Amino acid sequence: MLVEASPNGVIVTDDQGRLVRVNPACSRMLPLVGDPVGRLARDAVLVPEIAALLDPDRDDRPELMIAVGHHELLVRAVSLADRADGGRRGRLALLEDVTKLRRAEQYRSEFVANVSHELRTPATAIAGYAETLLEDRDQLDPHVARMVEVISRNARRLTDLFDDLLYLSRIDAQEGPLPLSAVVVAPVVTECLDKIAAAAATKDLTLQTFGLDGVRVIANREALGHVVGNLVENAVKYSHHGGVITVGARRRGSGWRIEVIDVGIGIEPSQHDRVFERFYRVDKGRSRAAGGTGLGLAIVARLCDKIGAELSLRSQLGSGSVFRVLLPQADDAIAAS
Repeated sequence: MLVEASPNGVIVTDDQGRLVRVNPACSRMLPLVGDPVGRLARDAVLVPEIAALLDPDRDDRPELMIAVGHHELLVRAVSLADRADGGRRGRLALLEDVTKLRRAEQYRSEFVANVSHELRTPATAIAGYAETLLEDRDQLDPHVARMVEVISRNARRLTDLFDDLLYLSRIDAQEGPLPLSAVVVAPVVTECLDKIAAAAATKDLTLQTFGLDGVRVIANREALGHVVGNLVENAVKYSHHGGVITVGARRRGSGWRIEVIDVGIGIEPSQHDRVFERFYRVDKGRSRAAGGTGLGLAIVARLCDKIGAELSLRSQLGSGSVFRVLLPQADDAIAAS
């Protein structure tokens, strides 16, 4: 009864790959042969990508997002429990129509991009005029100068926020993975450290590297620059005065793990998954004091997904953090293609 009334599509196959149950919701979502029950999935389900998930020889738990007609479907498939005699019971596929959710997400992304674009212009103008006034700081009343400094600082924060929102919107609008090529890591890291050197100097931080010579990975160079740059910037914000920030590479299997290491305030393990969410703050008061938009790590996570990198974090509160990005070695990947 629950299966029949479910708003999600349900397909059940036997151990030979024949359909034994198809609920009404599934019949509305998918093109099927007239009477699909009893037929092999490859003959009954007229969407080959979905039929392939029901292959009785599969034992994985795949997820597939696919457009069928005017609908976006999220399809999950699993193998059913084995029989007592060691044989399989078949496969189960669940189909969820996420068309409205995807459309709402698209509208939200477009709205954020449009608003950010429109607000960035006045924020840039405010920041520019404030900086112009501060060039003649000696001619301003000290109280007025402090107010102009506040205006300038917050206008720059707004501009940075809008820039990050626009960049995230561009990433989200990119269909599929970003174009990849062989990337030499050392120059990318050097550029990132050069950009952050002034900010690091204000906190008397030491920037150092290790293991970068000869490291080449398969990545998108621009994306990798943003990933390393945002991780280093994050390390600078949350490092103690006089600390050390290290960027390096270690060999891991057939790839390279790029690491950004700091000995700063650290992050509780319970917060590790959430730090990559947009606008999430581990400590809101501390984050406001450090500045930033709250989007840096979200951009890192999104870009890693787009270039096929494995992102991980090791950190303890009060003991610093190690952000790791695992990428395939360029030579190995090229040879395999």
